[in-house]
Amino acid sequence: MPILPTLLLVLLCGGVSGADRPPVNPVDRGFITTPVHTWNFDRGADGWAAEHECTLSSEDGKLVVCSTGTDPYLAAPVDLPGGDCLLKIKARSATGGGGQIFWTTDRSPNRSEKQSARFKIDHDNQWHEYAIRFRAPGRLKNLRLDPGAAKGTFEIDSIELSLAEPHPLTIERIDVRKDRVRATVKNHRKAPLEFAAFGKDHTIPGEATLQIERRAAPARPIEAVVIELTPNDRRLPPVRRAVFIHHPEARTEWITRPLGDATVRIARDGTVARIERDGRLVAFLGPIVHVDGHLPKLKLTDDGPVLRFQGEGISVAVKTAGDEVSVSIDSKRPCEGPVVRVVGPVEQGLFAGLEYLGKGERSSTKLDIITEGYLRFAPDPMKVTMPLMAIRTDRATVAMTWSDMTLQPVFAVPNFFDCTDDSRMALRGTKIDAAVRVGSHTLEDDILWAVNKKGLPPLPKPPRTPRQQRDICIKTLNGPIKSDEGWGHCAEKRWARHPYAGIASTVWRLTGEVPDFPRFVPGGGTHVPNGTIFFVTGKAPQWLDHKRREAAQLIARQKPDGSYRYDGKYRKGHFEDTASGVCARPAATLLEFAYVTGDREALEAGLRTLEYMKRFRTPRGAQVWEIPLHTPDILASAYATWAYTRGYELTGNKEYLALAKRWAATGIPFVYLWTCRPVMLYATTPVWGATNWVSPNWMGLPVQWCGYVYAYALTKLAPHDDTFDWNHLARGILISAEQQQYPDGESIGLLPDAFELKGQQRRPARINPCVLVALRQVLDGQIDFLQVATAGTHRVAAPFPVTIREGAAHIRAQKGLKYQILVNGRVVDVNSQGTDVVPLK
Repeated sequence: MPILPTLLLVLLCGGVSGADRPPVNPVDRGFITTPVHTWNFDRGADGWAAEHECTLSSEDGKLVVCSTGTDPYLAAPVDLPGGDCLLKIKARSATGGGGQIFWTTDRSPNRSEKQSARFKIDHDNQWHEYAIRFRAPGRLKNLRLDPGAAKGTFEIDSIELSLAEPHPLTIERIDVRKDRVRATVKNHRKAPLEFAAFGKDHTIPGEATLQIERRAAPARPIEAVVIELTPNDRRLPPVRRAVFIHHPEARTEWITRPLGDATVRIARDGTVARIERDGRLVAFLGPIVHVDGHLPKLKLTDDGPVLRFQGEGISVAVKTAGDEVSVSIDSKRPCEGPVVRVVGPVEQGLFAGLEYLGKGERSSTKLDIITEGYLRFAPDPMKVTMPLMAIRTDRATVAMTWSDMTLQPVFAVPNFFDCTDDSRMALRGTKIDAAVRVGSHTLEDDILWAVNKKGLPPLPKPPRTPRQQRDICIKTLNGPIKSDEGWGHCAEKRWARHPYAGIASTVWRLTGEVPDFPRFVPGGGTHVPNGTIFFVTGKAPQWLDHKRREAAQLIARQKPDGSYRYDGKYRKGHFEDTASGVCARPAATLLEFAYVTGDREALEAGLRTLEYMKRFRTPRGAQVWEIPLHTPDILASAYATWAYTRGYELTGNKEYLALAKRWAATGIPFVYLWTCRPVMLYATTPVWGATNWVSPNWMGLPVQWCGYVYAYALTKLAPHDDTFDWNHLARGILISAEQQQYPDGESIGLLPDAFELKGQQRRPARINPCVLVALRQVLDGQIDFLQVATAGTHRVAAPFPVTIREGAAHIRAQKGLKYQILVNGRVVDVNSQGTDVVPLK
């Protein structure tokens, strides 16, 4: 690479939010950088000194920062020119948290947050280069580096300060027409600039735009057009952009293969493949592969069942089977392919871990996050939860899965890469194996298809034996979250302590002992309600009264059409005042109450909401206490699955069972079904957006409490649907949660609110493990709350195993215990003989 100047690529972020934002420009804006000073640590610390909670040492030309606390920082005095600056740090970290730099100048001599910039650190003990841009008018006088926020080692190979100047030429817009390609070029300097493009010389006035164009050449079905601006000033690097134009009318030799109810035609030159259904183009692979914007010259070497193409340094194989077309690419140079372009208005779209689009929606918008994280057309592959991209249009559903999760997936709706109205899915790498499925199936069918291609991954190794897991949870519930007043939902002091029924119920299930409190508080404490303690302490009427009032309040809030509405702060940007998550949670609450008690009013209200919810397709809007209503959300999948399962059990309506399965499938893309870290497999991302649209960005950041609510809902569905192993998925989520628990110390057994995958770091708050206990009990065939048995007009709910036969409830309970059951919603006292028979007449 040249030393002076160098070219740094950074993302170009627009300032307009939401659907009104212009199409994304996927080409990085160039910056010309001029190095000013380099610290290579050949002479010790090279002027840097530890200032807080760290020590410094120099080893083999590297600066080793040993962090001794949660706020380490070091600093260096400087006297260097400021302005638009770039600080590049080559380092490796075994600490935790984010990084930050501070600077002072002769004009602003005091450190402050306004004179600082944050950056993300990968804590995988591998070498990474971090580039931090900042603006510091005047002369720089001091630099401070905060290398994370945890104990550990941060090793620095070099630090380089450069002045950065944005490239004066940009391609602002490209218009692709049938017969031409037009580019709008902008000169950001005040002086004119001269450049060459398309074989011609151009002069663009200062601060002006200029349109240049090239006529298309529709001699081939796919055409590569490379727009390259070469400035006359040789200090400026070229500006380059490539697009691919599909020419449907162009003639070539085709090889035709069946593809389910569609047909695929592959060009004999290996450039493109077209997929048609009912005489209409639904998608095309255009191109099948390209290298840096150029179509490689390929020769067909085998036109048998597998079409094989060979070129210089590249080979391609195309095969069809059923409704799938498989593409294998082996290239010596980085390439992109297959580039799948789906034709027609978008009804739905999915990019697992990042995008869940509804009708007419676009990808990489600011509806869910407004920081630069909104640009997710080519994300860090570790943010992709499973290998799946899918687009459903009015013509077909097209899905793509792949085998190597280190490949770079690309997803654009609409196709802002080629500046066309189709939608684009592609993979980048050197060795690519992908399968593309085409048909009239649903998006949820494609989720299950992608999983079933390989099957669910084997379960991770549990971190403890069942006995050890039980003991650590008991220790937690008697430890950091407990006080004389009760328990906290989390260990942090800001969480008030109360005698929560859910936590007391867990303690009783684990130990058989009733916690010594005169009363118990229903609700709160746990993410899944559990009122067992009321039924073993003679307080079931209190539970029943609370749940009746809760149901009455939900019914009072319900709209005549069965819907629930939200019109608060987080509605901004969404196209309506409701969503699946807004409706599903009250529906699940009402139908759970009806399931336990037989309450007709709760049943009818819950069913009204189930009927209204048939209009929804996207899981979103279940966490509007901090997350935008529009944001895709695993809790929406959880509550919808729960609600429709209970609806099926209460009515026998098989449509509800099918909808429960569909909503369960919508939650799968929130779950990591691959791994490259010790704790990663079956970790669950909570939402695909950010709190308050800003931070934290939850994409790629697991929050397992959201996942275990989803897993708990899956255990309701599993007994009724054997077409997918829902219990295996739920157990995987459970084991991942147990892996994420704090293993020792004062936080032992608590579950972190979030878990950083790369650094394997736990983030507080620290949550009680009650739902982990409940989920393990259910998956192991035990009872966590009440078991319900029905026969004829009888419905019995008991805190022990119960069956109904010969007009009586038969209960296997704990001898000598006084407990209560519900018979058609009526509380009945039982003095246990061990095996109890309660007449139901």
